[in-house]
Amino acid sequence: MILSEDVVEHRDWLLGLATLPERGAFVDLGCGNGADLIALAKRSAHGEQRFVGLDASEKSISEAVAQTKDPRIQFRQERLEGRLPVSDQAYDLVYSSNLLECLADPELFAGEVGRILKPGGFAVINHWDWDSQVYDGSDKGVVRRLVHAFADWQQAWMDHAEGWMGRRLWGIFHGTGLFEGVVQARTLTNTVYAEPLYGHARAQDFTRLPKRGLATAEDVAQFIATQEALAKAGKYFYSVTSYAFVGRRRDA
Repeated sequence: MILSEDVVEHRDWLLGLATLPERGAFVDLGCGNGADLIALAKRSAHGEQRFVGLDASEKSISEAVAQTKDPRIQFRQERLEGRLPVSDQAYDLVYSSNLLECLADPELFAGEVGRILKPGGFAVINHWDWDSQVYDGSDKGVVRRLVHAFADWQQAWMDHAEGWMGRRLWGIFHGTGLFEGVVQARTLTNTVYAEPLYGHARAQDFTRLPKRGLATAEDVAQFIATQEALAKAGKYFYSVTSYAFVGRRRDA
C-alpha cells in the first residue's frame, strides 16, 4: 500500500514520539501491513534491536512479511482481545495505532500494555478521534450527520466501534495507575480534495453509509457535490485530530 503524503507526514510525527534503546525490543500491536514498524526499524541501524508486529488479519500479516527482509523484524498473526500472547515485561516499547476502537475492553488492553512493558519502558498509543473530522459545507446539518454516522459505524471486520477513542485515551491509560504520561495531539489538514489524500478517502467512505442504513443517499450526494464545488473554488478544507498517549511504565 502506498501512503499519501499527508499520511506519511502524520506517521512521521507519531513515530517521532517513540524512542527505542539501542538494545531494545519493540512491539506494534495491530500492526496491519507493517508500514509503521518497518518505518521505525529503518530509523535505526542497531543490530541488537528487535521489532515484532502482531495483527489478527492473516492478509495483513502476509503483506507485512512480503515487505521486508530485515532479520530484526518478525510478524505474527495473533488476536489482540483479552490477554495478549506476550510474556510479562517482554518489551521496552509498546506501540499501537488505531486499534483500540475495535476492542471491546480497552481498559483490559491498557492493563496488558502495562504487563508486557518492562519497568521504565514506554507506550505510544495513538488513535484518530473520528468525531473530530471537519469538513466545510453549505449545509452544517448534513456535514454533522455524516461525520457522526461515520464515527459510529461498526464495520464488518470490527468486533467493536468507538468513534471517540482518541479523546478517551488519557482516561483509559492514566486510569490504570500503571503509567506516567502525557497526551500529544496533531491535526491532519487538507486543502486539496483529491485522491489519495486523507479527507478525500474518508469522503468516499461516506458514500458507503446509505447501504448500511446510516445515512441518506440525498445527504451523501449533496455532501460530495459540495466538496467538489468547494475544491473547484479553491475553498476546500478538511481536518481530523489524532491523539497519542505517551507514557512510561512505572517501576514495579
